[in-house]
Amino acid sequence: MDANREQIVVDVGSVVEAVSADDGHAPLYSIESLCMRCHENGITRFLLTSIPNFRKILLSAFECPHCGERNNEVQFAGEIQPRGCCYSLEIPSGQQKMLNRQVVKAESATIKIPELDFEIPPEAQRGSLSTVEGILMRAADELQTLQEERKKVAPETAEAIDQFLVKLRACATENQPSHLFLMILLETASLKTRLHHHLIHH
Repeated sequence: MDANREQIVVDVGSVVEAVSADDGHAPLYSIESLCMRCHENGITRFLLTSIPNFRKILLSAFECPHCGERNNEVQFAGEIQPRGCCYSLEIPSGQQKMLNRQVVKAESATIKIPELDFEIPPEAQRGSLSTVEGILMRAADELQTLQEERKKVAPETAEAIDQFLVKLRACATENQPSHLFLMILLETASLKTRLHHHLIHH
């Protein structure tokens, strides 16, 4: 696993320390789980905790001792919020500290980078606890995945994506081309929208 992916996946122990340093009594549950990479058994750890001034979240972190596969997921717990919310963060060029800022992304959240005219829809990245750098590098890796096939069937599109990936990866490092860029996290899964979804599908 390369260094970029290491930054995307957060160990559950680090998660506990980061989001619940003052809650030493939160129970941590562990169960055996099947690893989807090597099909051996790994361990999934669960923690229900609360982020101060935010809300309760359920953290799950999987680790396979056989192949090294690791991943984490965040799900919101507790009551559904009555309204959606929007967070924005300005990230100046050359400030690694800002790229290391932790981001709690819900499974229904959208992330936007206006300077790149780029949007990560909810279905592209599930709920996770990551960093600004980790989210951007994960998006770049996922775009890179099908590039070889694109070069065969749509070379012009593949070339445009290659050029975009250079800019996206630059934003995920201290070498972003612009003076600063803005990351917007939009959470629209409020009580109103969930009730609307329920009525449509029932």
